[in-house]
Amino acid sequence: MKTKPFKPTNANTISPYLIVENVEACISFLENTFDAKLEGKLDRPNGTLMHAEVVVGDSLIMLGEPMGEFGPIPAAMFVYVPNPENTFEKAKENGGEVVFDMMDQPHAGVKYGGIKDPYGNIWWIGKQIEDISWEEQQRRINATAQLWSTDEI
Repeated sequence: MKTKPFKPTNANTISPYLIVENVEACISFLENTFDAKLEGKLDRPNGTLMHAEVVVGDSLIMLGEPMGEFGPIPAAMFVYVPNPENTFEKAKENGGEVVFDMMDQPHAGVKYGGIKDPYGNIWWIGKQIEDISWEEQQRRINATAQLWSTDEI
């Protein structure tokens, strides 16, 4: 007897589940910003969207409208893309608000910026610019300690 896989073939072990007001508009934001592909959606009998799934690159994102005790729950996600500047601009054009300007982060070997979508989620959009070890990252953070004051976070 063949055993069933423990997860759907299009899902990673961990897949984000966004609970947002106006899922349809959020899906449009994801389609227009990250070229998301809608896998499917299910409506509740009252017409609200119960569950939807989109794929961005190789990642599944699930979405649903708030209901009862589960109000909107914003999330923060990091999305690696080949051209972060272009994706960052698309996010702004689609209603995103800049929360962190796009810039190189030498301590991390990553270039990224942060966008808050109209539904409360923050999308860190970036790409790797250097492959560095955890130890080297820590050394660089320590060397620039004055930049990491907790008073400014």
